[in-house]
Amino acid sequence: MYLVTFSHWLVAALFAQWAWACSPRSDINDQNNPFVIGDDGPAPAATLGFAINHFGLLTTNLTGMKHFYGDILGMRLLFDAHLTPEYTVTYMGYSQGGRNGTGFQSGAEMTRDKNNLYGLLELVQFNVSDDRLVGSTKRTNTFGHVGLIVADVEKAQTYLESRGVEILKRIKEPLSGFTGSIQNAFGVGEFAGEHIAAKMALLKAQSLIGMEMFLMVQDPDGNLVEIQQQDAPSSS
Repeated sequence: MYLVTFSHWLVAALFAQWAWACSPRSDINDQNNPFVIGDDGPAPAATLGFAINHFGLLTTNLTGMKHFYGDILGMRLLFDAHLTPEYTVTYMGYSQGGRNGTGFQSGAEMTRDKNNLYGLLELVQFNVSDDRLVGSTKRTNTFGHVGLIVADVEKAQTYLESRGVEILKRIKEPLSGFTGSIQNAFGVGEFAGEHIAAKMALLKAQSLIGMEMFLMVQDPDGNLVEIQQQDAPSSS
């Protein structure tokens, strides 16, 4: 009886950790709660209908990026637009006929609805570029990471490992150290300078947002992909 009760408690505790990982906590009066909930008034009337439709990544490895985000992470290809033999614009995204792709949509259907969709990925390649593009895990820049939610983060970790994806941080493991790929992507790595006291405080504070429950991988260009547990459906 004790073992059953303890196992139920452990499962509940883990789900509780997942539920508020990088999400606002309800104990807003707790002095250790880092979240300050917004109290903005109504948005300007002129912005009615504004929404983030897509974000764009530059690449010199379009084939590899399409394989990673499509064949491995499950995004669908809307289209490749070959504007010239050297310049290609690619759009990818998850089917939005249902949450997390539970409702199938063809590429033609998603392309038709492109400007009414959310969270699309645009990949742009100039295949004769002399520039050396550097992903967020390699060099801190203004792009931090791609954020995904999944129905089961443990199963996602097992799946990604089976597909040969390098795991930068496993779930249930906190960040450690002041340098590295994840630190670069979060803007606190070697390029940010020493600042040991500030970085030490950040390492101690990471549990406040459930950082240990995040799964971290990188795409073929070295951009960080942060994967979090999807919230359980509301009981209300």
